[in-house]
Amino acid sequence: HLAGRETEIFVSWWRGESSSSCEEREKGMMSTRGQSVCSCGSVGRARAPSRRALSSLSTRRGERSASRDDVSSKFLVLGGGEAARSRKVVAPLRCSQKTNESSPMPSTTTIALDNYTDIVNNMAKSVLLGLKDNLTRMEVEFPPVLESDAYKNSSDVYIDANVQFAIALGRVLQEYERKVKIILPDENEVRRAEKIFGQALDMYENISLGSLTGRGDVISDAIEGVKSAFSFLDGQGGQKSKELDDEANTYIVINASCSELLDLRDFVNKKREALLEEQGGSIPLGWEEYKDEKSGRSYYYDTRAKSTTWERPVENEPAVILMNLELETLRGDLGLIAFPPKEMHWEFLSSFKPVYFIRQRDYSKTITESPYLVNYSGAIYREYPGDWQVLLEEKLGGRKYRPIRSSEDRYTLFEAKETMMEEMGLKSDETPALKFLRTGYQTCTWWEDPKDYDRETSDNWRK
Repeated sequence: HLAGRETEIFVSWWRGESSSSCEEREKGMMSTRGQSVCSCGSVGRARAPSRRALSSLSTRRGERSASRDDVSSKFLVLGGGEAARSRKVVAPLRCSQKTNESSPMPSTTTIALDNYTDIVNNMAKSVLLGLKDNLTRMEVEFPPVLESDAYKNSSDVYIDANVQFAIALGRVLQEYERKVKIILPDENEVRRAEKIFGQALDMYENISLGSLTGRGDVISDAIEGVKSAFSFLDGQGGQKSKELDDEANTYIVINASCSELLDLRDFVNKKREALLEEQGGSIPLGWEEYKDEKSGRSYYYDTRAKSTTWERPVENEPAVILMNLELETLRGDLGLIAFPPKEMHWEFLSSFKPVYFIRQRDYSKTITESPYLVNYSGAIYREYPGDWQVLLEEKLGGRKYRPIRSSEDRYTLFEAKETMMEEMGLKSDETPALKFLRTGYQTCTWWEDPKDYDRETSDNWRK
């Protein structure tokens, strides 16, 4: 149901419909062969929209007001559209030190982190705005299940929830003429997802499933090969997936582990290298090339996004969206035995910009007076193109958070925690010695250390 209802609200809002019209549409349950179904296809199959309905939809989308940033299908073809005027300025290569200039009290509006209707709406809106700004590598991160249920659920619950959220995002993107392919780690997971969500996927012509490697285990692949041979003789057999793979311009990657980051990098680089060969020595409009005086290497400045990268820009590069991979956790395993090296972050993961990000944490602080132990909860939050924010829960357990600080740069967990403590007045009586005993010498992870910023291919991950 998450693949339909939550996204339907966003689509209705974007078209200018009222919330009541969306709720009326939700009540339009249909019955197929005696089975009640939802319009999202989560149970059974829904009717295809009529030509008249599609025509009405196009009319409503054309009447959207310009106040909503004019998000339409015309700018969602990467590399297309009118190029920004090239400005002859000296492009800064990157900031070697993190300034994190915060502005206090950015907003008084509370944010509910347990409302998945709002989460799906805001996630889809942030991705659309990222596509408008020609972002081709994006990260989306939020808890796929409620924290209160985290320890009760098996890994299959997380896997299936991520597939549902990916379908929900795909439904929005196809409204803007994106051809979406949901990428899982291997073919075994693809087959499992097709069994569970096959009916819902059949409803959408421009959404399909695929894998990073294109293979599963040997026995399963052999069995599926025999099945495919018989399906081919019957005139069936996976034609939609193969055709869409050639046409897909948006890939949503889910459920990949740390060891599978190597497959992810190969998957992305393979598509990129093929486009570079077609492009030759030129660079797309809106980009400028510069030379780094120290290393002599070329770097590239995006005049629209006002960002730099070491990687050569590619015309019409497909968008890759990493959804709920928990990159913060995966980065912690890099460099360990049997895992990819730390260069995986510096050379690859650093190029993915978080466009929608929630990282919630619970904390406690011992004090010298009653109640002696203070429990509090907060989160790091980002909704593109807005700034990074630190949120503090208004009432413990209420799941309502208010912004207390914002910054153009990403907060580390240490910086976020210090900001929360300062807001609550828990640092006023702390001496430097007590602070050192509490925090220790190292206050950031290895990938957050500013001394290694020059090793990054891009600073997208922290901007």
